[in-house]
Amino acid sequence: MTCSIVAVDRKTGQSGFAIASCCFDAGQVCLAIPGAGAIASQAQGNMKFLAAFAKAQAAGHTLAEAMGRFREMDPDIESRQVGMVALDGDCDERGSLAFTGTECSYWAGHRCGADYSCQGNILVGPQVIQDMADTFERTGGSLFDRLYQALLAADAAGGDARGRQSARLMVSQKGAGAGTGTVIDIRIEDHDDPIAELRRLRGVWDDLIQILSYVNRAADAAPGDQLAALDELRAFLDERRQPRYLDWWETLAQAYLRAGERAKGLDAYRVYLAINPGMGRIIAENARAGRFVPDVARELGVM
Repeated sequence: MTCSIVAVDRKTGQSGFAIASCCFDAGQVCLAIPGAGAIASQAQGNMKFLAAFAKAQAAGHTLAEAMGRFREMDPDIESRQVGMVALDGDCDERGSLAFTGTECSYWAGHRCGADYSCQGNILVGPQVIQDMADTFERTGGSLFDRLYQALLAADAAGGDARGRQSARLMVSQKGAGAGTGTVIDIRIEDHDDPIAELRRLRGVWDDLIQILSYVNRAADAAPGDQLAALDELRAFLDERRQPRYLDWWETLAQAYLRAGERAKGLDAYRVYLAINPGMGRIIAENARAGRFVPDVARELGVM
């Protein structure tokens, strides 16, 4: 389905969007600008609107002024659908604006609220947008959670009879992502059930956040409290022995060794090698090059 929501969280300064469509690469029609706002340009979407929106935000223009510019630059505006939201509360009363052209295919429509806009076209009916907006309004938590739940609600309401293929959920924030501005960006392409896959990847992301909390707590803890945080991380990882968690097992092993917990460090490294035995050769080469403790490598049986 081509159904999207753009939204901001004024408390955190985050902006983001969630979109799903029967088309490949649904997310290309959306843009979330760190510290500014977000836009979706869909139906017969005009991709030039994204750059024009970014320019308008940088210049301090209102959403209404940005929409006026879209009308000026596009003679086919009535075949377009646009949803916009801005972090600058002085820009527009609700911080959101949407437009659905008269030539958009049935069912097409939108609903704006405080700090969000939902829009969709070729949907099974208006209930899709209503459920999406209602869910966003009543859901608490992070902007990611609210966007995610809104997209799930739209899908559950029926979406688009054309079927499903892609989905994307992105949240941006100034200064996040080592300067990239990206808090999270999950893309699902060419999938029979992109929303279900988004749900699965959201679980992987939740795992990562939990792991990072243990790692950061251990790094900031006083020496006497560090071991408890590492043991909690060990317990959390115990049921996560897939390749996607490989690096975290090494992080745990190294942290144990630095803390003087040699037996626990060796145990974590043994799990690491059980997940990927080929890493034994790399450990051995690093030990010979002075990048790994040789006697630990020998005790692990890799050299």
